[in-house]
Amino acid sequence: MNAEHIRGWLRLHLPAARAMQGALLGVGAPLGWLLILAVDGHSPSESLRASPGLFAYMLLATVGVFAGFGWKMGQHEEAERHRGLHDGLTGLYNAEFFHIALKNLVRAMRRHDQPIALVIFDLDHFKRINDNFGHAAGDEVLRNVGRAVIAAARGDEIAARVGGEEFALLLPGSDLHDAVAAAERLRLILAKKACCVVDGQQHAVTASFGCAVRDTWSEDVGSELFEAADQAMYAAKQAGRNRVMIEADIAAPQTSVA
Repeated sequence: MNAEHIRGWLRLHLPAARAMQGALLGVGAPLGWLLILAVDGHSPSESLRASPGLFAYMLLATVGVFAGFGWKMGQHEEAERHRGLHDGLTGLYNAEFFHIALKNLVRAMRRHDQPIALVIFDLDHFKRINDNFGHAAGDEVLRNVGRAVIAAARGDEIAARVGGEEFALLLPGSDLHDAVAAAERLRLILAKKACCVVDGQQHAVTASFGCAVRDTWSEDVGSELFEAADQAMYAAKQAGRNRVMIEADIAAPQTSVA
């Protein structure tokens, strides 16, 4: 493992990184005490020989305290970072992170000459859940969607909530066949999992999916990819909902459908 891998690992594991930093700071306490003794005219080596237990205790105590404090601070930082990147209701990535990831992955796929695919999906008739059963029921549906999508996402797929009831699945290095397969897999899962329970009765919600892929590059390819998948999703709604459609299925400009 080289230095770059170590730095990358530490960036991903903030509690461990902060604990290591704290431990290094803790080592400074006995060293500082030896320095004070030296300034006062005492030999550091003689002081160590005279009181080895004191310095061992000072070293272990300060390293332990500082490392523990660093660990707790790292946990707090990690929680704050997680909140900044994720949607609080569904647990999926938020829209801000998604659009940053889309730009970064487009650059990476372009550099490695690999395709990038995107699936956009929107819950069907979600407004009826809120209108008929209240926003608490709607929130339950969204939480269930989040859990289902997190469980279903594979490998390096990035799943995000990009709107009220609109979601995205980003598939770097995947072609249109992969995107359609992922969308169909999600469609079947959400038909079972996107639901709420009101007065003992389960009320299910389906979703409509649009897929698009890019393997040629332009300045605005990320926006083009998102727009293409979004329009394919609206085409799926107009074709009857609860289905998967691709960019090639778009026959004409689409209008918004709830």
